[in-house]
Amino acid sequence: MRRKESEVSNMTEYLPEYGQQKLLLCADSCRNIARVMINFPPSEEGLSREDLLYHKRLQENQAFVARQLLSMADKLSGLAGESYSYVSSTDSRYKEIVRLLRAEDIQVKHLYFMEDENRDGVLEITMCSRNGRVPVKDVAGLLGGFYEMRLMPSARCPYFIEEEYHSFTFVQEPAYNIIVGQAGAVMHGESVSGDNATLMEGIDGHGILMLADGVGSGEEAFQSSEKILEFVEKFLLAGFAREETIQILNNLLLQSGQEKWMASLDLCDINLYKGICEWYKIGAAAGYHKRQDMAERIQISNLPLGAFGTLDLDSARIRLEEGDYLILLSDGVAEGLQEEDRRGRLEEYIGRLKLQNPREMARAILEYGTQLHRGRVEDDMTVMVAGVWRNRERLLREKLEKESQENI
Repeated sequence: MRRKESEVSNMTEYLPEYGQQKLLLCADSCRNIARVMINFPPSEEGLSREDLLYHKRLQENQAFVARQLLSMADKLSGLAGESYSYVSSTDSRYKEIVRLLRAEDIQVKHLYFMEDENRDGVLEITMCSRNGRVPVKDVAGLLGGFYEMRLMPSARCPYFIEEEYHSFTFVQEPAYNIIVGQAGAVMHGESVSGDNATLMEGIDGHGILMLADGVGSGEEAFQSSEKILEFVEKFLLAGFAREETIQILNNLLLQSGQEKWMASLDLCDINLYKGICEWYKIGAAAGYHKRQDMAERIQISNLPLGAFGTLDLDSARIRLEEGDYLILLSDGVAEGLQEEDRRGRLEEYIGRLKLQNPREMARAILEYGTQLHRGRVEDDMTVMVAGVWRNRERLLREKLEKESQENI
């Protein structure tokens, strides 16, 4: 959200001191408990061989819990010291918005521009409705018309403006949009697929594609993959980094000691403002990045979740362009295609596909994959396709701004 320096005054706010101290005390408590667990393990004296094995497992569990407590302590400490920069609006601009919203029976209390690393700015308004519930998306349209740009409510905004004051955040529409389609086939003899796939849109400015493939097939594999996606989604929404979330999940599954909870995970984090994808694969089958008539195979060697203590996490970084596609495949589609001939045929087929609808593309790839397996579905098959397109209005606006700067 562009603004002139003369129109605003910069300020920095921190969490109030009382709140900071409470968070820091909680962080210290977590660290102290972790130190006790690390420095004072249970005694091994006089234990039988069977008890020693149990004791070793107990120590591993303690170490795991201690690591998570230390991680939580760091999060709390970081939150206590977190600040945000904002700029207050000029009186004239503020009064114009107040009049605009008052005509819709909405009372404004505060209005700020907040700095953001991905966007030109974020609009923060504290307001309430004087005439029943008002959809916040309607106000986004009014404000967007006022600022001559496309605004949308933040993913964490309430859906309605009510009679009590609440703060609402409005962000610019991302430069890129994604549309996702998927297709799947259940293993012969089973009633439910052990694969689960989802598009997570709860983090502002990011679209996160996830495909989890549970060990085996049927109901147990389905429950395993479903719980994994739920866990990742909750931790990412809580502010944990992708790598940290994956490591914590891996440790949890490892400590469970049950092979049935092991699973592979595909995770594509797409920054919709910058057009950059970070693709993580943990035991997952190769995927594809399709651009026009070319298909690039994305493969990262790694063990499944819950198979090994510490994961060596690498990611493939992809700069996206208009009309690109990201294609995620479960093991059932890729398994049995290790022969270079079959694998090359799938890659070639994806490259020459002319379909634009992600759902139709997913169905076509699934059908072709089934053909390569001679029509047999010996494992659950899932294909997830995400198409990437530029936001036309934002693209036009950027072009006009560039031309204006060049003329100057």
